[in-house]
Parts: sequence; C-alpha cells; structure tokens
Amino acid sequence: MECTTTQIDVNEALVRVRELAAEIVQQRVAVHATAWEMVKAMEEKSSQAVELAQAVRELDASATRNRQAPQEWSLGQDLTDQQVRELIERHPEIAPLGEDFVRTLARRGFRSFQMAALVRTVQQCGEP
Repeated sequence: MECTTTQIDVNEALVRVRELAAEIVQQRVAVHATAWEMVKAMEEKSSQAVELAQAVRELDASATRNRQAPQEWSLGQDLTDQQVRELIERHPEIAPLGEDFVRTLARRGFRSFQMAALVRTVQQCGEP
C-alpha cells in the first residue's frame, strides 16, 4: 500500500511552523479578562497548537521521507573551484575523490575527515 500524502517543500514548511509558533506566542489574554474571555482565548490557543503540531508532523514526515532538511539546517556548503582545490591541498587524502565529488560531498554536509574516511573505506574494500 503506497502512501498518498502530498509532497511539501521542507523550506516552506519550516516557514509555516515558525509563523504558527509566532501566532501562539503573540496572542495574550488581558490581565482583567473575564472567565469567558479566558476560556475563548484558551480554546483559540488550543486549536493553534493543534495546527502547529500538524505542521511540525508534516515537516518531519517530508524531511524524513526525502532524507533532507530545510536548507537553513543544512551543514553543507557550496564551494568554489578554488576552495575545492585548497581543501584537497590541505587534505591530500581526499584527492582520490576528485574535485567534482568533493564539491558534491561538501554540498551534502560532508567534512574533510568524513571524506577521508570514505576514501579509506573504499581502499580497504579493494584490498585482499
């Protein structure tokens, strides 16, 4: 049975979560409010909290399904050609990956020590 949920953009979902949270925080009840006004305000906050929880669940499900996080949470970086060459010069153990693959791994959040571990793992697999 295939899941038929709608795909959402995780970056847009993060913005929506933040908007909902801000609405909940900004809504205040007057100090001298009547019991009826307090109950109505609590009902409103309750429904907003449910909406926020749903938005967080959708964000989590989409990010998990797509194995991605909002760009804002990304540890990745877009390196220029010069930065890639400098990284390989500083860490010659990652040179076997090549400039294009180093750039791609950096974009995905890999650090030089993780790239080096990848090279070592592949090299060990090739040894008898």
